[in-house]
Amino acid sequence: MSMKDEYQTFMGYQWLQVEDQTLTIGINEEGLSEITDISAVHLPAENEDVAADEICAEIETDEGPLNIYCPVDGKVVEINGAVVENPSLIMEDPFGDGWLIRIEPTDASALENMDEEDDDDEDDEDYEEDDED
Repeated sequence: MSMKDEYQTFMGYQWLQVEDQTLTIGINEEGLSEITDISAVHLPAENEDVAADEICAEIETDEGPLNIYCPVDGKVVEINGAVVENPSLIMEDPFGDGWLIRIEPTDASALENMDEEDDDDEDDEDYEEDDED
């Protein structure tokens, strides 16, 4: 099993990893596929509150800004200052040193629900198109 198998996909281009009630967010290969250069990374401050489905960070790329969305309500417990100083880390090691932020959810059960939603999304992807009847 590769390291990538340990991650969930969010918004199609972000990866999420849950560990000890903390959620880490980064960008996956799909998010990086059309980007050749990252010029800047704007992350929230530590201890800042973030809201589910809201933009919590932004990456400036040669293709334009890439918004990073938060999957849960919570508080930023850690930011990766290394990617702010050296944005190319995101492209060099997106699943390792290129992570972006760590969030502690306001409601710990949100992490469990996220797991279920991720599973449901994969199973229902084709079904949703037919669900309009």
